[in-house]
Amino acid sequence: MFEFHILTLGRFSRNRFWGELETQAYRDALCTTALIKGKQHILTDPSLPPGEMAKVLFDRSGLRPGAIGAVFITHHHGDHFVGLELFEKARWYMGALELAAMKESQDARTRELAGNIIPLEQGVLEGIEPFPLPGHTSGSMGLLFESPDGRVIVSGDAVMSRDFFRHEAAYFNAVDPEQSRRSIRKIAESADIVVPGHDNYFIVHRENAGN
Repeated sequence: MFEFHILTLGRFSRNRFWGELETQAYRDALCTTALIKGKQHILTDPSLPPGEMAKVLFDRSGLRPGAIGAVFITHHHGDHFVGLELFEKARWYMGALELAAMKESQDARTRELAGNIIPLEQGVLEGIEPFPLPGHTSGSMGLLFESPDGRVIVSGDAVMSRDFFRHEAAYFNAVDPEQSRRSIRKIAESADIVVPGHDNYFIVHRENAGN
């Protein structure tokens, strides 16, 4: 059983559900960073530069960076590992397919970081289920776990926000929109609470609940 806390509340550059065009950016993107608290504290998608990330971690949880045992990155887009170097004492994880893509990056820092990331396999994080969610990228992966309020999934950009979830919609830069829709349906069948890639968490409301 784990508790989770939102450290940074994400936003994204364009939102079709607000009537915005997908051909231009309206704001800077920031991904949602979550903390999963248990015997080992796990941080997902560190979205701020190290100094800011350390302050937000302390302000939102009372923890220092050394208390984080593992960092999980949902996919290889750069806004999801801005502050990764802060957690030098933690183990860094990512899905194997996504890690392979990260190692092919044209960016030197990204390739260097990828060399220190471990492919996440089932059973490595006790009580946490690696949850493949292809579509946004080919190897996107979330984390599924039990909380006092139900089954929680940290989805990364497989789900951008509640609106994207409700409409089973992929973001404009998804590599495979149809696969994205299938991943969203998979989440809807498996989780009670979703921590999306760029918004606050929300509860999954099932139309046939109780039937």
